[in-house]
Amino acid sequence: MKFLLLTPLLFFVISCTQPNKPNKLQTTQRVCKTVAANTTILLGVKGMVCQMGCGGSIRKELKKTCAVERVELTYLDSLEEQTVRVHYDRQKLSPAQMINLLAQINDRQFTVRKLAEPIAIK
Repeated sequence: MKFLLLTPLLFFVISCTQPNKPNKLQTTQRVCKTVAANTTILLGVKGMVCQMGCGGSIRKELKKTCAVERVELTYLDSLEEQTVRVHYDRQKLSPAQMINLLAQINDRQFTVRKLAEPIAIK
């Protein structure tokens, strides 16, 4: 009888004294400071099928860089290529890096190109 009572207690004590190991499901989130955009760029994105899912993926990936202040997305079902305007810090992220990043997400779902040269924000 004593053995039955001590076993769970012993297990509890041992498990509570083990150092906390990170859960495999936990992801480390990068905390970004406020981004002060100094440049804006207009990109054309092909392969988008919806504004919420695809647009959300694009915003999320760009914001993870800690170099993007705002992403404006124009989505129309009738267009093959959607327009994305990105307000970003050009010292932290280049247009080529941005295009490469967007081309990699969602299993390379998107084709991305510059529609205009970056414009400095004053």
